[in-house]
Amino acid sequence: MTSNSETLEVEIRELFDLLDTNKDDRLAPKELDCVLRALGINATEADLIEFIGELPKEEGQDKDCVTYDQYAAKIKSNLDISNETDSLQGVFNAFDHMSDGFLTVSKIKGVLSNLGISFPESEIQMIVNQIGTDGRISFDQFQTLMLNTEEPL
Repeated sequence: MTSNSETLEVEIRELFDLLDTNKDDRLAPKELDCVLRALGINATEADLIEFIGELPKEEGQDKDCVTYDQYAAKIKSNLDISNETDSLQGVFNAFDHMSDGFLTVSKIKGVLSNLGISFPESEIQMIVNQIGTDGRISFDQFQTLMLNTEEPL
């Protein structure tokens, strides 16, 4: 069984890898901006550079980029997740920008597009149809899929 801290570490790394669109193992302001916009946060380039500038730097590091270690430390210091359900709810909410409690093809496609990820709509539709009902996915269905459990917690 994996501990919550190990699970969190894996989730942080997966999100970092998703954001690192050019796969150079560092996040530039543009890459940070994509995820913030997907979450409904409109930061200026100056805001992003200021945020990056507040992080401790490693010797020889590009001053305008964030390494994985810096990113992980910042995320961990800002997280107060009491359990996996809270964590999953946060991810679900990032996609459910209308806060109606459901994920649809258009919501998923919109967030992926904002992150610079091209995914055929037909494949998103197939996933939604396999997981959800009536062309949408509830949080319980999302949670069951993500935790690989038979019943929601």
